[in-house]
Amino acid sequence: MVATLDLLTETGRCVACGLCLPYCPTYHKTQSEADSPRGRILLTQAVLQGAIPLNERYMAHMDLCLTCRACERACPNHVEYGVIADGARAMIRTQRSASLAHKLAMILVASPKLLKVTGFGLRLANLLQLQKIIPRLPATPKQRRWEAIYPANKPRGEVSLFLGCASSVLDGDTLAASVYVLNRLGYTVHIPSTQTCCGGLHQQAGDSASDLDQRNQLAFAGNMPVLGIASGCGARLLDLMPDKFQDISAFLTKAEGWDDIVFTPLKAKIVVHEPCSLRNMLKSETSAYSLLKLIPQADVVSLPGNAQCCGGAGAYMLTQPAMAQKLRNDKIIQVQKTAPNYLATSNIGCNLHLADGDELKQVKIVHPVLLIAQQMGFTA
Repeated sequence: MVATLDLLTETGRCVACGLCLPYCPTYHKTQSEADSPRGRILLTQAVLQGAIPLNERYMAHMDLCLTCRACERACPNHVEYGVIADGARAMIRTQRSASLAHKLAMILVASPKLLKVTGFGLRLANLLQLQKIIPRLPATPKQRRWEAIYPANKPRGEVSLFLGCASSVLDGDTLAASVYVLNRLGYTVHIPSTQTCCGGLHQQAGDSASDLDQRNQLAFAGNMPVLGIASGCGARLLDLMPDKFQDISAFLTKAEGWDDIVFTPLKAKIVVHEPCSLRNMLKSETSAYSLLKLIPQADVVSLPGNAQCCGGAGAYMLTQPAMAQKLRNDKIIQVQKTAPNYLATSNIGCNLHLADGDELKQVKIVHPVLLIAQQMGFTA
């Protein structure tokens, strides 16, 4: 947890200029100063100074924050709003205990064995078509058994791949596609079996993720690049391993070996959705475009309104469903206006949130790496 003095110092760096307000999704919807970055910073500062109580009203304003950190890009004073939000939530956790459901979920995501059992259960539910009677049941691909190493035929380098908790269960096809592409380019892929959840969901809820951090640091010890497919996990891992972690698309755009690759043309419109974690934390939103433009005949364009969060935001879609749905509706309207064949997004949470409904049934929502792998000959 951020020390109180450090948190108070960081809140004091906000000069209350208000330049962040137009970039805040919740302020845009509520028009309440308390639901803006500036308002939340001043409220947190007042709580730390004892001017106002740490009560349910304060918690509600902090809970409504998506932590998209679009405000950080706009801040002329470079206030680290993410640090403030994380510190505030850790402070809240000292006053409000986690629910039983939250505790069970945190145990689940930290256990690869339990995740695998969950994945098989979800897959079985899909095969039995239980999504007709179970709301929000996600589509689940076949569950994979990962090898420790996937050697390239003509190696030019070595990388490690981060699986993630949700991605390992719900986006295994993209993970397999990543191994395929990396191997084709000449990169041997290592998948440490001792890796675990990135801790992003814990951090978002104000819980400590130090045990998970230690496990991942040990799993990815050494100087080998660590690649991830989910930008939400990537934002967390970048803080943990700033010299090693890279988003998979960012790595691939700089990788060697593309001159030897032959793509099957794809005459289709691909609209790119930019997750907040990719834009505001990893700052590598252009990589997906560069990667997808390698596909002959593909029309690759940006989704209008990419600067605004879709409302997925980790567990936010579950904990704040009303606001999450309002923000999702904005995205759905823009997707329908652009009428793409594919909607490419680099975060599993955004994928699940945008796909949760019937509005985009005619659009294939896919990770950029999976799409490019398919045009290289990969089949799930």
